[in-house]
Amino acid sequence: MKYVSINGQTIRKNAVTGSTDAPIRIARTPSDAKPVYASEIDIVGPARLRYNPCGKLLRCGARLVLECADVKVIR
Repeated sequence: MKYVSINGQTIRKNAVTGSTDAPIRIARTPSDAKPVYASEIDIVGPARLRYNPCGKLLRCGARLVLECADVKVIR
């Protein structure tokens, strides 16, 4: 299982500074200390979008995540 979340702070920073930092975070577990970051991915297999307004779903604090079998990082 992979967990995909979007870092809104990175998107806002890129808009202000002109940076191109990757905002898509891919974790192997909810508490993954070394996630992979990307700008574009392909979702492989079945997926489910989960939202928890009362608490974080991932270590980074994400409350909205895409759970999927696997992802292929394009860039």
